[in-house]
Amino acid sequence: MWAKRARRLLGFLRWLRPGMGVKRYVLVAAAGMLLMFLGVAQLSWQGVFLDWVLDFVLFTRNLGLPLWLSGTVSFLVGLGVFSLGIRAMNRSILSAVTDPDELPERIWKKRRLEAGPRVVALGGGTGLSNLLGGLKTRTANLTGVVAVTDDGGSTGRLRRSFDVPAVGDLTDCLAALSEVERMPELMKYRFQRGEGLSGHTFGNLFLVSLFELTGDFAEAVRMADRVLALSGAVYPSTPHPARLVAELAGGARVEGESRIREAPGRVRRVWLEPENPPVMPEVLRAVARAQLIVLGPGSLFTSVIPSFLPPGLRRAIAESPARLVYVANVMTEPGETDGMDAYAHYKAVAEHLGRRPDAVLVHTAPLDPEALARYAEEGQHPVAYDPAPFGADGVRVVEGDFAHAGAFVRHDPEKLTARLLECVR
Repeated sequence: MWAKRARRLLGFLRWLRPGMGVKRYVLVAAAGMLLMFLGVAQLSWQGVFLDWVLDFVLFTRNLGLPLWLSGTVSFLVGLGVFSLGIRAMNRSILSAVTDPDELPERIWKKRRLEAGPRVVALGGGTGLSNLLGGLKTRTANLTGVVAVTDDGGSTGRLRRSFDVPAVGDLTDCLAALSEVERMPELMKYRFQRGEGLSGHTFGNLFLVSLFELTGDFAEAVRMADRVLALSGAVYPSTPHPARLVAELAGGARVEGESRIREAPGRVRRVWLEPENPPVMPEVLRAVARAQLIVLGPGSLFTSVIPSFLPPGLRRAIAESPARLVYVANVMTEPGETDGMDAYAHYKAVAEHLGRRPDAVLVHTAPLDPEALARYAEEGQHPVAYDPAPFGADGVRVVEGDFAHAGAFVRHDPEKLTARLLECVR
């Protein structure tokens, strides 16, 4: 107890060190308090005060001012000086960490976001990172849970070299939620030259470096959350390396996310190996407390479903009282969801999860014909939608225009966020 008090005293005394720019304003505030005290003394004069107070009262009376007027003036002047001293001291302190003029706006924004709904979003790829970028403008109670089964490109090389979960999608989601200026650009920077560096992103190397430093991938992610000053939190679906395995319609078994995408034939089901990887406690707590759980958008069998495959996470989602919403893709993906309509997407999610989504968001507005023609050349087509089977299942479908108007057909984060948060109410 005494040690705690001593630390507090030392902490206070540090404010009085030379160069802090605090002592002068403390003195100004003290002078203001003194004037306020003298003003009160005059307003409530009873003749029982210290000699120097009496001298001040007599001085003001010699000016010909009544006690009530001189007391009021002294009090108001003291209040003004005290306020100026406190304001100047606060600006001196705050200027070391932020622009004092921006502070009211920052506090208002922080309080507004802290009052937002508790949302957990699961998935991977650009779909999840874009969604998180939209959600962070409406709530700070946001948790991203990222699939970590990618085995291609920079991520695949790092997985093989360091035996870590996939870091690429984690990097994108960390970048999306970071409040540090230019950090998203830095995290996504990809080296174009340098032996051993070419092809890697800074964010991927950053996460692997934290893993090497801590020796624990879960702790590395926690450290990244703190360093990057996230508006929310980002975690892997499991902090342990896991492989994605698929069974195709013909019964063939395919291992590895990149091979699943290239394999001929429709995917029947997917699972992880090992089948029961651990889940971070932060993820389970977020799911238990959530008001809204969002699945997707993203690649159905290689991003969305893998993000909730760990059994512990599936159980937590099944038991959560939160509204569960699945965001259906706008376009099919070659070799993965060819010929699958929105209902087939929904059924695949429900069968793998063991819980039916409470609602499904489906884009139903017309798309740009030129963009569709380009996508058709790559074997991608709009996901077909028929409301009848959803109605038979008693599942709510939220129809609307959720796509971004541009050369690429993808979900618009702002449109998506607005409609998703309506599901909470």
